[in-house]
Amino acid sequence: MKNTPLPFVSFIVPTYNAQKYLENCLTSIEKQKYPKDKTEVLVIDGGSTDSTLDIAKKFNVKILKNPYRDAESGKSIGIQASKGEIIALVDADNELVEDSWLQSMVKPLIENETIFGVESPWYIRKGDPSINQYVTLLKIADPVARRLHPKMKVEDKGDYIVYSMKTGETPVVGANGFLWRKKLIKIVDMYKPKFEEVNYVSLMINNGFYSYARVKNVGIYHYYCTSLLSYIKKRLKIGRKFMQRKKKNQETWVDQSKSTSFLLAVLYNVSIILPTLEAIQEYKKTKNTAWFWHPFVSFLTVLVYAYSFLEAKQKSN
Repeated sequence: MKNTPLPFVSFIVPTYNAQKYLENCLTSIEKQKYPKDKTEVLVIDGGSTDSTLDIAKKFNVKILKNPYRDAESGKSIGIQASKGEIIALVDADNELVEDSWLQSMVKPLIENETIFGVESPWYIRKGDPSINQYVTLLKIADPVARRLHPKMKVEDKGDYIVYSMKTGETPVVGANGFLWRKKLIKIVDMYKPKFEEVNYVSLMINNGFYSYARVKNVGIYHYYCTSLLSYIKKRLKIGRKFMQRKKKNQETWVDQSKSTSFLLAVLYNVSIILPTLEAIQEYKKTKNTAWFWHPFVSFLTVLVYAYSFLEAKQKSN
């Protein structure tokens, strides 16, 4: 890697009223030990009414307008405006922990031409709310989607692991510090007007790009939720987006799953007993009591999605 030119990386940070975490996010990007002439930072704002833009202007970033407000439209706008070979999708509530984060994250992309992207682990930060620790331990912020995560071929490369899938399988990855190979995004060419990460992973796999990597030695803090209520709001938002896509007859990554697999995932999460047993097993490994959110949140997530479904059906009548 020493003799290989480093790729140009475009950080894409969609924002909307993100003043609480944005400074930490942009500071962590700024401190990266990576050639400054090989990076750019695009902040795509959806019309913030708080101090988001004032914070962004303190940094060497390019600010773009997102007239649609939602993060998926912002990411699409950012990809279209970017100059980089590599797209780094970093949400405003992400913080890159190590200053070597970017250096480590691009390594798999340099060494493996076949992988479409690189995933970053999530770290628990001291003082994190218990519910946020649980989501971090879960690795996938949705316990229902977690049950649909496919079993993949694993190849250990030392500093990182390469995961490979088959057509019809979709891992729940693609956001929060995920690096994408831009030329493959353009080959698939369905990133306008919205870039929806997991759906795009599904499109990648269906177009023959079957592998991604996950690094081991660097990670991010993800300030996903501060309370159970904030978790519910985020899941409700996801549920409503899913129903909007179904209303427009747009395919989603869930459609790649067998109906029996989806049903089993739902039954698992509402069973209470099985998530409780899993929580006990995971607690024994980690000694983190946040795992005991698992049975309650698993059941609640199914209820939130059921509400989204019923709400959409009522509106369509």
